[in-house]
Amino acid sequence: MSGFNVGIVVFIIVLFLRLLRLPRYWRFIVSLPLIITYCLVTGASNPVVRATVMAVVFIISYLIRRDPDISNAICVAALFILTSNPNQLFDAGFQLSFVSVVSIVFLYPKLKQVFGLGRLKLKPLRFILESCLVSLAAWMGTAGFIAYYFKIFSPITVLANIFVVPLASLITLSGFSLIAAGLGFAPLAPLFARTNEALIWIMVLINTLMLKIPGASWRLSC
Repeated sequence: MSGFNVGIVVFIIVLFLRLLRLPRYWRFIVSLPLIITYCLVTGASNPVVRATVMAVVFIISYLIRRDPDISNAICVAALFILTSNPNQLFDAGFQLSFVSVVSIVFLYPKLKQVFGLGRLKLKPLRFILESCLVSLAAWMGTAGFIAYYFKIFSPITVLANIFVVPLASLITLSGFSLIAAGLGFAPLAPLFARTNEALIWIMVLINTLMLKIPGASWRLSC
């Protein structure tokens, strides 16, 4: 989610700068310190730092006219974090953050090929199934780590993410709208606040309902 949220933040920043008619090159230049500021404001946890460094690598690749490579971006992010604190290598958050994104990058294309989604003509169905495979790839990569650290095995994660990920994205967008309303459109702030509250309530409700499904989550005794 951290990577997705950082992606949303980058999109919002670049879109806003575009509305200000800033040239494309300068939009990316200005977005760099803003993305880093977002990382620091949100606490600079391992997942957020990883996603931020990867975003910075991609932006710099564009600025120096080089094709971005996601594998290189992942390695740069890991090197950045471990250089500042090598002990992070043994941190559960660090491991889960990188394992999840590596799993998506390398497993998702293979799963997509196995299930033949490229041949589907119905775009809405293909989008839903591709979202499921992205979630499945991340779950396959992280399930063992989660079982080891938290003694939980939760196959319902793949299904839950179909609903939770879009809702989390809407919550992020609503949060930025609330900030914007507070800065320049104060009368609209209560509306965005209630919207944000409703979205959070729906996401919590979905998680609660998912956990009630038989076999949704198993506690491991070992």
